[in-house]
Amino acid sequence: MKKKNPAVTAVLNFFLPGIGFTYLGSPIFIATGIAFFACTVLSAALSSEAGLSAGSIAADIGALLALAAISWEVTNLFNATRPTNPGT
Repeated sequence: MKKKNPAVTAVLNFFLPGIGFTYLGSPIFIATGIAFFACTVLSAALSSEAGLSAGSIAADIGALLALAAISWEVTNLFNATRPTNPGT
């Protein structure tokens, strides 16, 4: 089985939260990624903030960076559990 690149997962989750987990291809990660993305979109749709403050923007970017770091580690753990095939 081909190993997944943790950088791709992290970048996808930074720009589109949850989509990076679907890149892993496992059914549980696909379901988790779609659910997380749906919650993010629903939260943004229901948000009634007219103006954004510098503090809220910094908090949002910090949360996205934390999600990217978590997805990097999840991808490394995902790769560690996959069998390696030296011939492929």
